[in-house]
Amino acid sequence: MLDRLEKGEGLPDYAKKHIIYYAGPAKTPEGYASGSFGPTTAGRMDAYVDRFMQEGGSYISLAKGNRSKDVTRACKKYGGFYLGSIGGPAAILAKNCIKKVEVLDNEEDGMEAVWKIEVENFPAFIVVDDKGEDFFQEWLG
Repeated sequence: MLDRLEKGEGLPDYAKKHIIYYAGPAKTPEGYASGSFGPTTAGRMDAYVDRFMQEGGSYISLAKGNRSKDVTRACKKYGGFYLGSIGGPAAILAKNCIKKVEVLDNEEDGMEAVWKIEVENFPAFIVVDDKGEDFFQEWLG
């Protein structure tokens, strides 16, 4: 998506209208909507969050782990949220919560493609809110 911004193309609508879930899919077993599709650690994306929010996208992200102060500041500045989920039970989450999966963009990138997933009762909790409050910082001190 950074490539698009550098070319002056702006962010795609899916980055502006939907939650960004940092995750990687596994092979889908027969009879299931998805294989294991667990959250990945979001820290490697922290450098891009402010820019994406500035461009009107990525206001809500979902992954696992804590985020940097840059993300906390961006959430406060632009009204964003970071939601956390649990990585360990990814196969169970996929089986019980993911109802539909399809490639939306960049199919040639394999696991790094942009996926559209429909979920139901997917467990997540607010880690960083739109006021810059960070659950991990408050809990860990």
